[in-house]
Amino acid sequence: MRHLQFAQDVLDEIKRDRFEHPDPKVQHYMEVLWLKAMGEKHERIADLADVSRSTVQRVLEKYYQGGLEAVRTLNWCKPQSVLVSHRATVEAEFEHRPAATVAEACDRIEKMTGVRRKPTAVRKFLRNHLGMRWRKTGAVSIPPKKSLAEHTAIQAAFLKGGD
Repeated sequence: MRHLQFAQDVLDEIKRDRFEHPDPKVQHYMEVLWLKAMGEKHERIADLADVSRSTVQRVLEKYYQGGLEAVRTLNWCKPQSVLVSHRATVEAEFEHRPAATVAEACDRIEKMTGVRRKPTAVRKFLRNHLGMRWRKTGAVSIPPKKSLAEHTAIQAAFLKGGD
């Protein structure tokens, strides 16, 4: 086991980041470093910080390798849709001729790009990457079978309560 000595300025940063860092995960990691600075053993740190012993070892290894900056840096994996690489093509097509339904959008995207996705994934892609939104539509009224004048007279008579 390596022996760690923390300088006073580093201890001050750890103490501050235990409670004030914007990311709760970093706060947790700083708690591990704080307990190590207080001379606790790894098993006791794991119990007090409510993490596994391997997490304690990973945090300490990060600190050994790169200092506090390495501990503060979190590498979150954010997978992106394959459709993002076809964004320009899909956007140009749907700007020219919007899809009426998500099912239609799925079919058209598959024909354009060769990428088959389910409706949920296509809906998410259209909303998050192309800024498209679902629009409510109203019913289109059917034109009356009679002339406008006849229809107006019938409606007026109905509203008066007469025949």
